[in-house]
Amino acid sequence: MSLGVLLVKWRLTREFSAFTREFSTFTREFCRSLPYFIKITIQTRVDRMDLFWYYSYSG
Repeated sequence: MSLGVLLVKWRLTREFSAFTREFSTFTREFCRSLPYFIKITIQTRVDRMDLFWYYSYSG
């Protein structure tokens, strides 16, 4: 195995481990913020439905 191949393999391994670390951090943060996002989305939908009913009855 030549030195160039070893160097490329080493660099790819380093890139991949860095990517994996970044990805796991991102996944953790994403999972942490997901419940808040769902809650806000549902709340917004409920508010819109309230407005919709309010305008349909008042009109």
